[in-house]
Amino acid sequence: MRLCSCGFANPDDAMRCAACGGALSHESAGDTLLLEDVRSGEVVRIPAPGGILGRAGDFSPDLFSPRVSGVHAVVAVGSEGRWTIEHTGRNASAVERGGVWSDLRCGAPQPLFGGEMLKLADMVFRVQVGTQAAVADGATVESDAQDAPAETAWSVRCPVCGTEYAVEGPEGRVAACTFCKDPLDARQIARVAARAMSGR
Repeated sequence: MRLCSCGFANPDDAMRCAACGGALSHESAGDTLLLEDVRSGEVVRIPAPGGILGRAGDFSPDLFSPRVSGVHAVVAVGSEGRWTIEHTGRNASAVERGGVWSDLRCGAPQPLFGGEMLKLADMVFRVQVGTQAAVADGATVESDAQDAPAETAWSVRCPVCGTEYAVEGPEGRVAACTFCKDPLDARQIARVAARAMSGR
């Protein structure tokens, strides 16, 4: 499995991401998480290994509104470059995946991918994943989806953790989710049918 900078899990032999159309490199997972405030446009840069988000957090604490807790969430990157977020604050947090908002729960780290929207209390952020070198050079981390051919992309989403996997077509299946740690949870994805990805 090759993880794109947008967060989409692609087959090992894929040359382009099925979700965003971007070229896959060996450095497909990002070591820098960028959270862009959709109202102000200000960006919170979070280098690996991550840390605390909030008014008393490790990254741009002055940017957060008074409704965001001092220690609102913890973000971390794993050894494979996958980012997770764990809600620790009082006010609600949620992640938007495929047009559906899902609440984050305390004590339950959730995957966080580029292209998603993150809500911390009354603030909404656009999530992007990049590399330290790209961020230092000022390169954009956004996908080049507008250059991708207009093909229907198919995916299977894990019903437990929300991780999406590219599949070849409507009959494609995934035997086990590599993100879920519990073997029973990992096998739940085998029952999920492929769906056409919208907006690609």
